[in-house]
Amino acid sequence: MTELRRARESFGWSQTKAMSELRRHAGTRGIRLPEPASLKRYFSRWENGVVEPGEMYRDLFCAAYRRTAAELGFTPVRHAPAVQAEQLLTSFALSEAAGPGSGAEYALRLDAVRVLDRQLGAPAALEQLRALSTSVEQLLKHAVLPTARRPMAGVLADAASLAGWQALDTGDLDQAWTLHLTAQHAAREAEDHPALAHAMAQQAYVLLDVGRQGDALALAVAAKDAMRGGAPDVLTAWLHAVEGEMAAACGDELGARRALDLAAAVVPEEGADSDPLPYISLNASHLARWRGNVLARIGDVQATEDLFSALGGMDPTFTRAGASLRCDLASSMLAQHDQPEARKHAADGRVLARKAGSVRQRRRLDALPLSA
Repeated sequence: MTELRRARESFGWSQTKAMSELRRHAGTRGIRLPEPASLKRYFSRWENGVVEPGEMYRDLFCAAYRRTAAELGFTPVRHAPAVQAEQLLTSFALSEAAGPGSGAEYALRLDAVRVLDRQLGAPAALEQLRALSTSVEQLLKHAVLPTARRPMAGVLADAASLAGWQALDTGDLDQAWTLHLTAQHAAREAEDHPALAHAMAQQAYVLLDVGRQGDALALAVAAKDAMRGGAPDVLTAWLHAVEGEMAAACGDELGARRALDLAAAVVPEEGADSDPLPYISLNASHLARWRGNVLARIGDVQATEDLFSALGGMDPTFTRAGASLRCDLASSMLAQHDQPEARKHAADGRVLARKAGSVRQRRRLDALPLSA
């Protein structure tokens, strides 16, 4: 007979009475216990010595039977601080073992995931990105010195921004907002101002998608201000283009055109080293597509010319961008009352959006007033 059962019988209580006492003591502590049938199964296993109660139930038994844990025969629980210290030391050792070059190694792995995301979208890249992000976060959490933390923080900023864009594309706006905040915190620790500006500007799209166009524009402008000491031309062009898109969404045609002109003045030429930052891929063809998107927002017929120019220079492996471009073309064709061409581009866009797993682009396409 276990000490737990012996204690109950010393009071002359049935199991039902003992469970009632447990519930009473649990209630005074704000604890909600399982349904009677479930608790009865646990109770029998405890009294028969099959398993021992967890820490919460041990405390309740001690209170109900007015005995110590030792008197009830409970195995002494290892002191929690000692367990935590041991776990923490293990984590410190793992982070140290990763070595100073681990940031560069994880950055290379992230680049491979980024290529997969551009080509096939979130469905193909999501699990790999989550696994990589978790590993980086754990190493960063237990890295001690700034010299070890900064490289890992830089990788986390990049990974979180990519994950945030995937979340936005798949329609999870709350997750997208949170991941971009993570990216910004990591970029600040890494002292990486380009990564910070990039995460802030991408986050503006979350605001745009929930209808806060004014805040989206303000955040895009703040992202430019986050740069200190200049930025690579490709980032400067990208930030101007983001501002132009946000200005167009606010109905500021003059501001949108001005921002696009500033982007065009610094965008790298075709064939130039246009990718000094791995998270931005922008050249004249990409900017033409973007310009067409923005001009379409403000009802400019020149949008069609820019969009077709972008279509001719589009990298066919950029599946999500291709879906967006087809959606822009469909919108532009509708503005010119060319329903057949609009339906054609919309159909092509849906194929690409499904391939990329892009909920965002599918919603854009579904919102188009296409005739049957």
